Amino acid sequence: MTVLPGAFRDAIAAEFLKVRTLRSTWAFLGGGVAASLLGALILFMLVRAYDAAGPADRLRYETADPTVVTMPFVMFFIGAIGAMLVTSEFGTRSIGPSLLAVPQRRTLIGAKATVAGLIGLTGGAVFALFAFADARLLLGNRPAPINPWPQWTDAIPTVLCSTLIVTVTTVVAMGLGALLRSTAGTLTTLGSLVLVAPIFAHFLPTVWQLRLASVLLPNLTPQLAGGNHPYLLSPGGAGAVAAGYVLLALGAGALAFRRRDTA
Repeated sequence: MTVLPGAFRDAIAAEFLKVRTLRSTWAFLGGGVAASLLGALILFMLVRAYDAAGPADRLRYETADPTVVTMPFVMFFIGAIGAMLVTSEFGTRSIGPSLLAVPQRRTLIGAKATVAGLIGLTGGAVFALFAFADARLLLGNRPAPINPWPQWTDAIPTVLCSTLIVTVTTVVAMGLGALLRSTAGTLTTLGSLVLVAPIFAHFLPTVWQLRLASVLLPNLTPQLAGGNHPYLLSPGGAGAVAAGYVLLALGAGALAFRRRDTA
């Protein structure tokens, strides 16, 4: 049966309406705001310590890129909104009425994936721009190494790539939600991917540390953006890994959603 474009647009509009009415959406957005403000506070304290240090000590400071601190948490909170597009309906048993309204499961899962992508794109752009603006305000004209962007144009690749990875994470979370159907299970898996695994990687031997860290979602941003980083992938390789996350999670979720009973 051919799906009419109008039916797909209606399904997308319905999914946007659902996500706006979920209280968890606003709670997760609040979590992203809190993480961004905490990152700004940490950067403020770091800048004050840098100003109080002597010339020799200043040279030992690492780059104060706020996206390194805040964006993994943003990825989790925005990604959680994508996950709730699916898991909230299984949790409340409202998936049945959704399928009555949109009986073509391919259309419904496609609409959810589209909305998840748009949420990730918008949320990622807003929070990445906030991190950049905060860094420009607090770092001012301070030189490298503490200032990652001596010119504002230097930040464009990082802002764009951060936005892309948040988008990828949100779609991945939606796919995991369709696969696991459990809010707790999906959020635990998402948190493990973007928050726990990068910490765990630091406890591995150096060779394995870099191999694992290079393919983790939060670490794809600097590899996509290029420049100086300790990881192993080229921008093209990082893009391929990001695409692999989407294809694997979304493909598995869509297959499970189409073949399994919704009860």
